[in-house]
Amino acid sequence: VNPAPAKPVPAVPVPEKKKEPAPVQLPKEPEPEMEQTTLEMPPEIEWRMVGELYNSYIIVEQGDNAYLIDKHAAHERIIFEQLKSRNCRQYSQMLMTGIRVLLTADEFSAMETNAELLEDMGFVFDFSERPCVVAKAVPTFIMEQDMEEIISEIADNLRLHRQNPQSRMLDDMLHSVACKAAIRGNDKNDITELQALAEQVYGDEKIRHCPHGRPVIFTMSKSSIERQFGRA
Repeated sequence: VNPAPAKPVPAVPVPEKKKEPAPVQLPKEPEPEMEQTTLEMPPEIEWRMVGELYNSYIIVEQGDNAYLIDKHAAHERIIFEQLKSRNCRQYSQMLMTGIRVLLTADEFSAMETNAELLEDMGFVFDFSERPCVVAKAVPTFIMEQDMEEIISEIADNLRLHRQNPQSRMLDDMLHSVACKAAIRGNDKNDITELQALAEQVYGDEKIRHCPHGRPVIFTMSKSSIERQFGRA
């Protein structure tokens, strides 16, 4: 018996794809002109600190220019220059309780070998409890920071560069220490701290970029601000 022929399956209509609406292109708002190369800041013109923006940027007004200072980048560069000067014994502050940090054998040896270098940077260590080092004194400008993390960072960098700690590679250690010791964006600082930081930036032409090359400060002229409001 021949089987009955299969009935044809009716074609299911495929719904047409709806075209997605094209994204609306909103006109871009004009960005303010930021001139981070013209940072003359003439000392004869009085300046004043206006305030702080986003707990990160100090606002300064001087003549027809306004300046924004990145407080973390500025403080980082200040600490870096202080450490690099190798003249920080005067900033060394004895600790009431030593800070004990456990190190590897290589890290301990590298720290002990470079004890004099560390003292030039303001750090005094006791090496009598191998493999732990005990910080007896640290620079005053980083006392409130996480010293255990900073000491571990120093030990690791000295271990890597112990054969030639005077080379440019030593800057890596100073960069790391300065970055960890500096105040951070979103930190709450009182007005006197911000004022002192702005004064250091104004008083030292080297503090224009952080150790990693990011700008510390930029200026926005009064005329460029006025153009944003259609006043020029």
